[in-house]
Amino acid sequence: MTDRLTAVEAAARLGVKRETLYAYVSRGVLGREMAIDGRTSLFDAREIDALRRQSRRTARGELTTVVASAITRLDETGHSYRGTRVADLVGADRDFEEVADLLWEGSGDWPVSVESTVAAVQAALPETSPGLDRLRASVAALSAGDPLRHDLSPVGVAAAGRRSLTAMVDGLPRRRRGRDSGRLADRLWPRITRQPATDEHRRCLNAALVTLADHGLAASTFAVRVAASVRADAYSALTAGLGALGGQLHGAASAGVHRMLVRADEEASAEVAVGEILRRGERIPGCGHPIYRDVDPREEVLGRLIRDAWSGDPRVEIVDAVSTLGAERSGRAPNIDMAIGALTWLADTDTEAGEVIFAVARTAGWLAHAIEELGEKPARFRPEARYVGP
Repeated sequence: MTDRLTAVEAAARLGVKRETLYAYVSRGVLGREMAIDGRTSLFDAREIDALRRQSRRTARGELTTVVASAITRLDETGHSYRGTRVADLVGADRDFEEVADLLWEGSGDWPVSVESTVAAVQAALPETSPGLDRLRASVAALSAGDPLRHDLSPVGVAAAGRRSLTAMVDGLPRRRRGRDSGRLADRLWPRITRQPATDEHRRCLNAALVTLADHGLAASTFAVRVAASVRADAYSALTAGLGALGGQLHGAASAGVHRMLVRADEEASAEVAVGEILRRGERIPGCGHPIYRDVDPREEVLGRLIRDAWSGDPRVEIVDAVSTLGAERSGRAPNIDMAIGALTWLADTDTEAGEVIFAVARTAGWLAHAIEELGEKPARFRPEARYVGP
């Protein structure tokens, strides 16, 4: 059977907007068929690839690649992990650990406590160490103390993933007393905020981890696959992902939303907060996504949970005002960073807590891609350099 792509996937593969994709259809350049649901457009993958080769105009310095993957499927209504819709996983309140095992296509024992080497390394760090640096330190400590780190089998990589996620969460310093048992989301909460949590609050954090676990071939995920392609161990591949995640345009993007909400609260005005960003000539954070033209379905799912969990809190009105005004003035719908920024602000965390949530969540997806890449031909990513110097 010929591979079929959704409109989101086809546009992403061509590197065009969905409006352009449908313009190709109207001009007869591309064919289209409808899925059984009568709403979803499907495109022939071979036809898309042929058009891509024909019309490709690579800019100087641009690198493009297509990687076949069976992990995450993107479409107009949301994304799916291994054929299971993420919205359904969130709706069923599935533990993040279960979702990680789903992505890794296996099951195993999750450690119940942080290892002594990780605890010692964390104790030696300055109190002001950023959360992302603490996560990197935990992974490095685990790698140094794991004699089986070079086991590149799916079972070995998944085992390293369970150890890493436990150490990343439990290795963070506490901000308030909390449980050291239960799911990872429950243990992460008292490490990012001093605010007491209701069951609904903890469910929101778990949903954020599930929603962010994977989203196709983002920059950090590609970095992990490159590392895995040269047969780096799981910890090294994970470190590659953490390094790419540190960019302001990736894992740290929700911090801009958090700061914008703080400013709106201080001035009791969404207009002032958004206006200051526009005056600086910056993009309004939390709006627009290169894959989703209309709405980011992840923001819809998580945003709804957040509003329910903090119902009655007057700050939710500020979130709604900023989100609405940002979308109006940017011409782009709110994205997942808007939801994560709202979550961290309402939970009274540090501004950078969204980056920690993102890193913990995406570790599951990164290692799923590492496992998949280890089944491919080694060292297959070798782009050519075109010398342009003196």
